[in-house]
Amino acid sequence: MPDAHQADRLSTLSAKKTHVALRVVVAATLFSLVAIAATAWGVWALRESALQRAAVATTNMARALAFQADTAFRSADLALEDMVERAEANDRSSTGSERMQAHLRLMARKAWFLHDLFIYDEHGTLLASSLEPPIEADNSDRAYFRYHKLNPDRDTRIGTPIRSRSSGLWVVPVSRRLQHPDASFAGVALATLRIDFFEDIYDELNLGEHGTVLLALEDGTLLYRRPLQEQLVGTNISEGPVFQTYRKLGPDGTAMLTARVDGVERLYSYRRTSAPPLIVAAGVSSEETLEEWHRLAVVIAIVLVSVLALIGYLTRRLLRQLAIRDLLEEGLRNKTSELQQANAELSAMAWKDGLTGLANRRAFDDFLHRELRRATRSGAPVSLILLDVDYFKRYNDSEGHAAGDECLRRVAGALGGHPARAGELAARYGGEEFAVVLSGTDLAHAAVLADRLRLQVAACAIAHPQHPEGVVTVSAGVACVRPPYEPAACALALIEAADAMLYAAKQAGRNRVSPAPESVAAGAAATSPLTNGAPGA
Repeated sequence: MPDAHQADRLSTLSAKKTHVALRVVVAATLFSLVAIAATAWGVWALRESALQRAAVATTNMARALAFQADTAFRSADLALEDMVERAEANDRSSTGSERMQAHLRLMARKAWFLHDLFIYDEHGTLLASSLEPPIEADNSDRAYFRYHKLNPDRDTRIGTPIRSRSSGLWVVPVSRRLQHPDASFAGVALATLRIDFFEDIYDELNLGEHGTVLLALEDGTLLYRRPLQEQLVGTNISEGPVFQTYRKLGPDGTAMLTARVDGVERLYSYRRTSAPPLIVAAGVSSEETLEEWHRLAVVIAIVLVSVLALIGYLTRRLLRQLAIRDLLEEGLRNKTSELQQANAELSAMAWKDGLTGLANRRAFDDFLHRELRRATRSGAPVSLILLDVDYFKRYNDSEGHAAGDECLRRVAGALGGHPARAGELAARYGGEEFAVVLSGTDLAHAAVLADRLRLQVAACAIAHPQHPEGVVTVSAGVACVRPPYEPAACALALIEAADAMLYAAKQAGRNRVSPAPESVAAGAAATSPLTNGAPGA
């Protein structure tokens, strides 16, 4: 009795120690999880704050740049309106041309963002310009001239950037149509805006090393992009990420986008001007925007890891003290775990064929009955393929049992790679026979698969001197069953049907597939409605 009492006392004490250890682990884990969650939330909040600040900055930049671009183009439009009025009202005598020339030079000096001002007649001949000294030019081949000649509208047109023939600089042509009193085409009034005007302004912006600014027409024609890449000027970016976002969000917005031009991820803010319709966007690199946040996040992570390491160290020391007192119980648990693992390995071995590595007959029987029961609920067909190595006894007799074993392993390798989804199993049925269970597969598809497996075995090219074809082949019998049926009786009927078809394949010359005939269904018609037919039937 004292021994029994002492055992109970030791058991109770051990349970208390285990409970204490559990509470220590739970408390340390909860504290660690709370620390991790709070830190993660804080770091994420800092990231969102950095992005929000950047979004505010880029939004303000986009608004300022849109206002600046709108002002520049409106000023050019006002200049054109004045030029059209004077050109259509004044004569084209030398005196009139000189007065117009002087007026254009005065306007160009006042509007420093303008490159030059021009007036062309209906033939494209230059009548007046702000150039000093004046030049003779024929611009009838320019796109803006051809447009106004063919279109009677009097609206201001912003064209694709071109190189100025007078200076060689990139300019944006802004033009309007001139008309005779009878409304016929009289020429073009042209104002050109310097691309480097926008470049000078945009280069002053603090957008970081990989920041960008773009200015484009509403149809996607790119007027300018910082940094300037001349091959991009005039290209269409309407399918780019900024325009896609514009079409999705409306006239202004902010989004994290990856540029197609350089693959850099940026936080973009864009804005559309009203008249003329332009799209202005400013973007800052996400990497540069979050650079400071990354450094701070690393410092916070180091501190967090240090705290968690300290918690882990203290928890471990406490648990070690408890573990020393429970050494015998721990040893017993270890032995029990080893025994359970050994039992698990033995159990796995009991379901696997030792030679081929495929499922064994026991696993096959269990799997087939289980799938048949499941099929009664789902109404899906279950197919079975039985395969047999042709002339295997001759192979064993001529090549030896060791070669025979290797032959079976190679055949199993060709078959075992097929089952790729639940409800399928490849198994060694016995001797040189193999079986493949296919749930949810009808007879036609099962027969096609059986023929594919037959070809895979033949493709292994295992030499067989006693075989008429010189290589190892297999014959296959296929049968299929559909609910309703009684699973126990149906399993036997399905195997017998597939075996009969295997025999038929052997009798027909081997190295072939034989689907189940209608006569097989008669033996189990009441409980196991078997399906028959040839592949593709």
